Amino acid sequence: MNPREVALACLLQLSKKDVSISSVVDEAFNRYTLNSRDRRFVNALVYGVIRWKQQLDWVLGQFVNPKFRLDSKHRAILRLGAFQLLHLDGIPPHAAIYETVQLAKKNRKTTGFINAVLRSVQRKASELVYPSLDTHPIDHIAYSMSYPKWLVKRWIQSRGLPWTLAFCEASNQIASLSLRIDINKTYRDEFCEYLKSIGLSPKVSTFVPDGIVIENNAILDKNKGTTLDKDNILKDVITRDDVYVQDESAMLVSYLLMKDAPKLVVDLCAAPGGKTTHIASMIGNTGKVIAVDITKKKLTLLRENCSRLGVKNVDTLTIDATSADLSFIKSADAVLIDAPCSGFGTLRRHPDARWNKTSNQLLVLNDLQYKLLESAARHIKPGGIIVYSTCTVEQSENQGIVSRFLKNFPMFLVENAEDCLPEIPKNAITPEGFLQIFPHEHGIDGAFAARLRRI
Repeated sequence: MNPREVALACLLQLSKKDVSISSVVDEAFNRYTLNSRDRRFVNALVYGVIRWKQQLDWVLGQFVNPKFRLDSKHRAILRLGAFQLLHLDGIPPHAAIYETVQLAKKNRKTTGFINAVLRSVQRKASELVYPSLDTHPIDHIAYSMSYPKWLVKRWIQSRGLPWTLAFCEASNQIASLSLRIDINKTYRDEFCEYLKSIGLSPKVSTFVPDGIVIENNAILDKNKGTTLDKDNILKDVITRDDVYVQDESAMLVSYLLMKDAPKLVVDLCAAPGGKTTHIASMIGNTGKVIAVDITKKKLTLLRENCSRLGVKNVDTLTIDATSADLSFIKSADAVLIDAPCSGFGTLRRHPDARWNKTSNQLLVLNDLQYKLLESAARHIKPGGIIVYSTCTVEQSENQGIVSRFLKNFPMFLVENAEDCLPEIPKNAITPEGFLQIFPHEHGIDGAFAARLRRI
């Protein structure tokens, strides 16, 4: 199969199943033989179509009779073609149209229709005018930036129009590749020199002392994920025993937890192990992390990551932390609750997250998040620390959960995140002392964290 055929197969699978882009693309790469260049192109097409789906449908809707019913395959083909025409500058329009039309070549009538629509997009898309930002801001952002209307409305109401515009624009950019280096094994500056010697362009993180960022200057185009031209070289880098792929905002959470050098930490939502292995490395052999998750499969992945990184001070436990006996927490110095969340802070890396959640699902998440925090609070010892964190920007999942918790558990106090993160920008700390990262303000994934001490 050629790259466009593989991309179409991925998009059709995503339209039928509630699965992540990364899992579908990885499965396709295991099934079909593609060289590095073709894999990058598949990534560009699949991630790009999902990211810009609403915009693509709006543009296509200007040239397709609304009475004409498209099945999922032909809608996906049209989206693929429109995406190439609107967002991939390196592909000649005639080639994009011809190759896309070939995806429907079994039906002559359909190929003629797809060809006509895509040629109209090529000729006239630049003349289209989106709904006015002044009079119809929700529609303008939803169609021009490709976001669900309910989310745009929610953000405008809670954050304001300027914030929503800036956040949506930043969240459509492609995130750089962030690496966490085990500084117990490797000096960061020396590792950067090594990366330069093999042709990569690293820079040290300004947020954390063990972070390295590789910019996207080697990426095929602006619309795909963090896959570099030097695929094989990069694979060798990220599979080393002193490297873990992790965004800088996620690394910050571990530092927020580690201020008092705890010796026993419980990670209640641990898989796949990014924060678990980070904390375990920081604690060292004199301490221990108990990694808890609800499924054995996820903990298997965590143990594999521990094995690759040489982390030996982690024990795992498969339980439902909202209902199981958590009395073992009484001996812990600190508990991390990296709660399941909407993931809206990571839209640069996971563009499908914007389409996979509803307002009702956020309410379900809110209940789960509070139950996790409540369960840990009932067992943590006096003086113990709970860090509650998410990778979302939703206030109901962040400040809302912590505020509700503090009302019901007055024996807990907020400790200012700035005291634990001295290098953090001032605008990353809320008036309450919480850590709040926004991609449009800080250039990294959105995240939230609160450090709570039982008195």
